[in-house]
Amino acid sequence: MMNEERVQQLFTVNAGAALPAACNVMLLIFQALEAILLRTVSNLSHFSVVGMNIVKKLIYSYVKLIYAALYSENCKMSRGCLTLLSAMVAQGPDSARDVCSHFDFNNKYLPGLLKKGFKKAEVLGCA
Repeated sequence: MMNEERVQQLFTVNAGAALPAACNVMLLIFQALEAILLRTVSNLSHFSVVGMNIVKKLIYSYVKLIYAALYSENCKMSRGCLTLLSAMVAQGPDSARDVCSHFDFNNKYLPGLLKKGFKKAEVLGCA
């Protein structure tokens, strides 16, 4: 299972990559972390502490990357970030409280997400 060093490796793996490649790698990292978090909530509940540690590491160390992805011009990147945030909140009430308390709801770019034009199939996860 993932530990803190491996999460660190995931985020530093694309430090020197070109911008499009870095976006693709970051999207894959978000999807991998989302899958891990969703598994720790469902059928791997005995690893819930691991899921909580991943959420805390993301909140305390990588919130700037999450914001950059969320407010990216790339719709896939924004959508990937939103699904990761959903998986983070799904870890439970403590995790949801941590995410809400560290998220900047006053960010001036937040209303722009409403205008992104996600297709209905994309929002439902069918795309």
